[in-house]
Amino acid sequence: MSSSLATSSFVEFLSDDDDGTVTEAGPSVGFAERQANAFGKLSQMFQCAACCSRFPVARMVTAKCSHRYCVDCMISLFMRSTKDESLFPPKCCRQPIALSMISPYMSADDLATFEAKTEELTTTYRVYCSNHSCNAFIPPRQITNGTHRAVCSDCAHSTCSICKNTFHKDSDCPEDPGIQQTLELAHEQGWQTCPRCKSLVELRTGCYHMTCRCKAQFCYLCARKWKTCSCNTADEHRLEERAEEIVDRNAEDNLGLVERQHRVRRVHEELRENHECEHPGRFQRVFHPGRRGFTCEMCDDRHWKYILQCRHCYINVCEECRRNRV
Repeated sequence: MSSSLATSSFVEFLSDDDDGTVTEAGPSVGFAERQANAFGKLSQMFQCAACCSRFPVARMVTAKCSHRYCVDCMISLFMRSTKDESLFPPKCCRQPIALSMISPYMSADDLATFEAKTEELTTTYRVYCSNHSCNAFIPPRQITNGTHRAVCSDCAHSTCSICKNTFHKDSDCPEDPGIQQTLELAHEQGWQTCPRCKSLVELRTGCYHMTCRCKAQFCYLCARKWKTCSCNTADEHRLEERAEEIVDRNAEDNLGLVERQHRVRRVHEELRENHECEHPGRFQRVFHPGRRGFTCEMCDDRHWKYILQCRHCYINVCEECRRNRV
């Protein structure tokens, strides 16, 4: 309803002893005010949390955490999550964003792509077509129990769901030289295998608490479910290296050796206490990047204005990763 239509509406009153004359009664003041407030809210502009542009409320989607996104940025987040598993499922401030919030604005192709990718990314033991020119995901419903034969719906090629190579009738899977070489390299480098999805993972920094892309949490040393083993939770040498990295990236150019050592010891103690940090509370903004800029430790993008830093473990993340990845 337009504002002109609302203000021109009227009600007709006819009484039993009326002579037929029609009396016009305008809207009450309360109703008019409510209408004005409603139209005012519809025309109000809000800032998108992603692109920072301003849009009317009709072109925005509000997440559970109250962050507002423009329709285009929200669609972009959903579609990027189909290519970057660290963004799946789409979320803001650790709270999942329901597909129903954005699906009315998505094209039929985008919606179909996201729904198909959702099936893939929520499958624990994934099988992909062994035809190297295809590599399509084969959903569990296309895998025959007993024979472990997985038939690709795209190219009709058959894959063994156990060894992930071309399907074979023998009960024992043939050894794959490429896989064996990869496993040998993993052993040499000290990499670990996810106990759920069997992906190889590498510990770059921090404690032994690993969270795989399949969301499994396990110990990097023994691959058992996290906090079900007697392994140490962190390596002191790694924590010290991390403390030095944090101090050096934030240090002024003329930082003295004694002061640097003091800062490293202090940060080392804080990391020992917070090595399983879940980043509670608000991040702090760090400015003045100098010539080097800031690098997000989750997406590796470089930023020049500021970076967000956890007050407990000192991880540096960009705005997008803070909302959609952490």
